Amino acid sequence: MRTRSFVAGVSALGLLAACGSTTDTTDAGTSAEGYPIVVENCDREVTIESPVERAVVINQPATELVLSLGLADRIEAVGVSDSQVIEDVKEDFEKVDKFDEEFPALERVLDVEPDLVYSTFAYTFTSEGIGDQERFDELGVPTYQSPSECGGQDAEQTSELSLDDLYDEIADVAELFDVQDAGDELTTELRDRAEAATEDLGAEDVSLAWWYSSTRTPYMAGCCGAPGLMTRAVGATNAFEDQRQLWPEIGWESILDRDPDVLVLADLERGDDGDSAEAKIAFLESDPVASRLTAVKERRYIILGGTTMDPSIRNVDGIEQIAEGLRDLGLVG
Repeated sequence: MRTRSFVAGVSALGLLAACGSTTDTTDAGTSAEGYPIVVENCDREVTIESPVERAVVINQPATELVLSLGLADRIEAVGVSDSQVIEDVKEDFEKVDKFDEEFPALERVLDVEPDLVYSTFAYTFTSEGIGDQERFDELGVPTYQSPSECGGQDAEQTSELSLDDLYDEIADVAELFDVQDAGDELTTELRDRAEAATEDLGAEDVSLAWWYSSTRTPYMAGCCGAPGLMTRAVGATNAFEDQRQLWPEIGWESILDRDPDVLVLADLERGDDGDSAEAKIAFLESDPVASRLTAVKERRYIILGGTTMDPSIRNVDGIEQIAEGLRDLGLVG
């Protein structure tokens, strides 16, 4: 099970200045033509000596990306939190083997003899998750960590996640699997969709506050993760863009001081405090402080699935949903 700071492993933006993804290839020292492939990732080098055929993919965003590249037949097993995936990959998702839990034991991962382990969340590569990257190195198993979490969950953010960072990750993963054309096609599709969704939107005067979870002291999106990416893409303002943590805890009086125009609510599946959108709205409209927010009085809510607030290809879906929601609320042309 993953959470923000309160349970390690939720999506976040790492120190992108230190995590820039670049790719390079060389053909020395291997019998496979075009190998090894070397990708720089989070101040490490990922080296693939031969075609990846038995990948282990951990977390929803990474799984959806690999499946979107048409690589279902090269996945040995996935670890995901639920069965909800984007429509385009549902059929392939049903075909792949799944671990019983999102973060299986290291021994269980090794049992399937992976030739690459790719994960979205940094929690995967800890002793509490599956295992340190150094341990995988010792075992000769390459690992790739989404650059969005290079700096770890709790690091103060120095760079803002962007769509270009998402496209760079697609390029990296396509390079590792040697399907660069598929990566280029996916990037072009996502870029075109994002541009179409935001064309002439006119959201410059709209402020958004993104609420992930918890009612007593809610976790609201700071400047630099996926919510910030989507906010900037639609041309709006994040009410808490001055917060350098990914998901700082913000009191309701402080939220009222900012009084955002729109509340973007994560609709989560699990049953904790304030997780479902329904529970969030019920709280907002009954709490003596939260109910004073303009967005609550006007019922200006936009609801997104929780995974859409993780760095992933779903962020383009989120951009489309935010743009459509702002139009439906009459806040943009």
